[in-house]
Amino acid sequence: MALAGGVSLAAVAAHGGAEHALRAQVQAALGSAASQATVSVDPWSGRIALRDLAWTGAGGARVTIGAVRLNAGSALLATAQAADAVSLDNVVIESGATRYALKRVDVTGTSMSREDVAALLDKSSSTPMAERLARLSASQIAIPELVVSQKSANASVEATYRDIRLVDVDKGRVKSFAASGGVFETHADKDGVKGTVGPVSGSDVDTVLVARIYTDKAGPGDTEPKTAYGAFTIDTITGTADKGGGFAIDHVVVKNFKARPTSEPMLPFFEEFAGKQDVAKMPGPERARFVNGLVDILEAFSVDLVEASGITLTAPPSDKEKAAVKVARMSYAGAGMGKPNDMRLEGLDVTAPNGYGRIGSISQTGWSFKATLDALRATLGDPGNDLSDLDPRMFIPDLGTFAIRDIDLNVPDDKAKAKDPSAPNIRVGLKTFEVSTGSPVKGVPTALRVGMDRLTMAIPPGSKEEGLKDLLSMGYKDVDFSFGLDGRWNENAAEFTIGQIALQGVNMGNLTVKGLLGNVTKDVFAGDSATAQVALLGATVKQLGFTLENKGLAEKLLERTAREQKKSPDQLRKELGGAAQVGIPAMLGGSANAKALGAAVAKFIVKPGRLSVTASARDPGGLGMADFAMAQGDPASLLEQVNITATAE
Repeated sequence: MALAGGVSLAAVAAHGGAEHALRAQVQAALGSAASQATVSVDPWSGRIALRDLAWTGAGGARVTIGAVRLNAGSALLATAQAADAVSLDNVVIESGATRYALKRVDVTGTSMSREDVAALLDKSSSTPMAERLARLSASQIAIPELVVSQKSANASVEATYRDIRLVDVDKGRVKSFAASGGVFETHADKDGVKGTVGPVSGSDVDTVLVARIYTDKAGPGDTEPKTAYGAFTIDTITGTADKGGGFAIDHVVVKNFKARPTSEPMLPFFEEFAGKQDVAKMPGPERARFVNGLVDILEAFSVDLVEASGITLTAPPSDKEKAAVKVARMSYAGAGMGKPNDMRLEGLDVTAPNGYGRIGSISQTGWSFKATLDALRATLGDPGNDLSDLDPRMFIPDLGTFAIRDIDLNVPDDKAKAKDPSAPNIRVGLKTFEVSTGSPVKGVPTALRVGMDRLTMAIPPGSKEEGLKDLLSMGYKDVDFSFGLDGRWNENAAEFTIGQIALQGVNMGNLTVKGLLGNVTKDVFAGDSATAQVALLGATVKQLGFTLENKGLAEKLLERTAREQKKSPDQLRKELGGAAQVGIPAMLGGSANAKALGAAVAKFIVKPGRLSVTASARDPGGLGMADFAMAQGDPASLLEQVNITATAE
């Protein structure tokens, strides 16, 4: 009995001695990382626990860890690297208004040295979080649950992600990651949304770079964005508003998201300036720091592709329109490989009980905000700049090309339905509308192209609208119009070319106007409003011409006029033709130009086909405003200064 007791006592003593020795060895290995932490060891199981770790990073982020559990045979107690498993309980990271809470983190297959582990857990170290993450390597990191929350004065967001797996972590870079899904909840004022997130996956995540972006300032080599996320996908996001209605997204894809650290650490920057809305009232140095910092942040990010597909929006029960919205695809593609940036929406469908609207696509391509950002730096970003006399044109971005295609609208005619509830809906269609700008000078485009193809509409029966009622009187039941405009400034020649102003109506006709303006100086675009107006008044007309092609409108107009005058169309045609043949030369002075113009117009009236008229100034400098002003009472004097070519086919 005594022998057994002695053996037990010896065992307890040995256990206590081993525990004391092991604890001392762990504390020596951790150094200052364990100076304020509770260290417990169990020699029999070989398990070590470090409790109540906490520290504040250089960027202001606070990290607390309830416990770190690892084996006694880990790299903490060996000079050589060794594969090991580490578990962390109750990890909380707080930075400004954002909080990350992880109940448990399991790290397997680590190959970190004693120094790496000590540096990662050292709460007294001034080493930035990014450098600590650069020491982290593991075959897998498992996080059963991650809760992310953000709060502001009148809004909050909380999201929970489950079953997170980070695979092949090498010095802070994650080869792939996935999560089974999660839930989220948002509140803003009195409104709220609750929703779910489906499976999440991604690859090539540089956690070191991400940490540096939020907490570190840019270094000498941080001049170009680098890949922070190689790829990122989410399946099936749904949300339901407190007041009813909601949304769903089938699929989200992000590819090659790039970023770089900025001149000021991003999180402290936003925390400092949060709530300061009136930039103009800030003191000059503070305003300049805020504007330059914000511009730097805007320039620090780029992405190859962001895409969301299968989007649906449903209205709450209280919505009288009961509209449902579907979008097949929304995307943004960054510029690269000789391609311009591109933002587009495809397959928009808005449906209500009394009508619908459909748009094939809306796109914006090749725009640039560089001029806007440069102007912000040069004006608000200059602490000594006087903001009382800013030219707003400086802030106009290069708009690139905007296009909208395949519009089909079927909407109620409120005026008609007020009189007759059975009145048909208004039907409007559009094949394409496109606006393209280029070569801006102080934000003002010097090249412009506008195109509208196949604007169609059924004319409401009995319409009293000007223009529409005239078309009804000529027998038209619908309209089909196309329009085009093309112009460009040539700085070297100080000329502006009107490539065309074209209007086409199906079963009506085509009208095309072309011209060349001279003495169009840079002041027209770059000067202040008074200077630009004076410069524009100094412009001249070098050439102007039009082509009118009849496709049926002339006959219908002639028939309607003949009915009103109680004449036959042939009789009216002969009268108008004769009046043009004699009247135009008489009014314009009887010159050869006037006679040629009168003959061509008369021929077109008698047999409407194609009429082309071009007037070119005899003076190489063109005709100015003074020439036109003098000709108001004497058109013949203006005709003497031009060469006219007029033909009718």
